[in-house]
Amino acid sequence: MFSAFFIIAALALVRAGVANPIARAACNPTMAGSGISIVSGNLEVGYASSVAGAPLISQALTTNAAEYIAEAATTANGGYVLKDVNQSNQAPGLFPTWVNGALELETLVTPEDGKQGWGFVCSTCNDPTTVGASGLLASGCNVVNGWTGQCLQIGSAVDAPVTIANCADLGSGSQYFDVYV
Repeated sequence: MFSAFFIIAALALVRAGVANPIARAACNPTMAGSGISIVSGNLEVGYASSVAGAPLISQALTTNAAEYIAEAATTANGGYVLKDVNQSNQAPGLFPTWVNGALELETLVTPEDGKQGWGFVCSTCNDPTTVGASGLLASGCNVVNGWTGQCLQIGSAVDAPVTIANCADLGSGSQYFDVYV
């Protein structure tokens, strides 16, 4: 009886580790200050326009031009905030933000108020000093919102909204991304 309990408990732990994509992760990429593209399949995470309130959308893949600049977060609610690459250094900056269930670009008012922090949890990471322009920085990544703990999810077609949802246990698909510099 005692050994049967241990076998059942061990199987439950193994299943939990396989079911949680974040539990399978091997690395967190180093990308502070880097211009990045966040890609899933033939789509990437973009935005409708560089204005406050613009929704995050799925765009056609163009890894030769970054959409975001990763800045290290100073709170525990995610490893990075992502600045719209089209904002000049003098501009206050627009950042992907979770707003009442939707993702949109918002001005960073209170530093990383929790809704703008993003953790990158990946299966493989490359050294950012050796990755060339348009090079692969990380692959098999879940991009996790620091406020909700949910995963970024690409839309199914160009112009479809990018959302966040409970992290899936598939290991591939709309919640798994590659990060290019």
